[in-house]
Amino acid sequence: MNPNQTQNPAFSPELILYKDELILIANKPAGIPIHETKDQQRADFTRLLQNSLGLPYLRTANRLDLYTTGIVVFGIDPHSNSKVDALLKESRKFYLALVYGIISEDEFRIESFLKDGNKKVQTVRSGGKKAITVCKVLGRDTANNLSLVEAELVTGRRHQIRIHLSEYGNPIVGDRVYAEKMIKQGLKCIHWNNTLSIAETQLSNKDKNQFAETLYLHSYKLDLSSYKSDLLVRCQPDWMVY
Repeated sequence: MNPNQTQNPAFSPELILYKDELILIANKPAGIPIHETKDQQRADFTRLLQNSLGLPYLRTANRLDLYTTGIVVFGIDPHSNSKVDALLKESRKFYLALVYGIISEDEFRIESFLKDGNKKVQTVRSGGKKAITVCKVLGRDTANNLSLVEAELVTGRRHQIRIHLSEYGNPIVGDRVYAEKMIKQGLKCIHWNNTLSIAETQLSNKDKNQFAETLYLHSYKLDLSSYKSDLLVRCQPDWMVY
């Protein structure tokens, strides 16, 4: 099954990463929207959690794109929305991205002004919002021409990491908006293992096309030490193996 076509996933307690009297933090799978859509038969992550946990109130504090996986923060107290927004604003948010190409720099910073479009975001000289992403290369696989990048959001614009890495020259593997030309070349099922190299599973042509739709972008670390001392939430992507 294509992991990006999981429209009605079953609830699992393993999705819950942290919960207290104020917030709930969960691991969003690929292919499920954060919020309710026009299709009433399609599951959304907020309702899935709220119904499964029997919560009278659940509000999304941050959002992930449809095919981006990982950490999502929810408020569970209707009287504390501003407090949840404030703690999230003070937090540090880190993503893992598998990108095309070998990046020579170990660390780099991307700044631009972004403007929302219909289906994609554009970099503009004026009229956009400031966007800053700080990146660190965690590994390089020269044999497959891929790099593993940790990206920290300084700002939180729509598609920010996706367009920043694309315009830097290293679009994210499987990004059907910002890496369309490279996706057409086809992919195998990619897993990044603990030796910082790529292990590829040989698949049928049909399966290769399905896995080519996987977006290798994952919200994996949230530093909430400003909220509670030593509160660091981690969540590894399915495509990272040990």
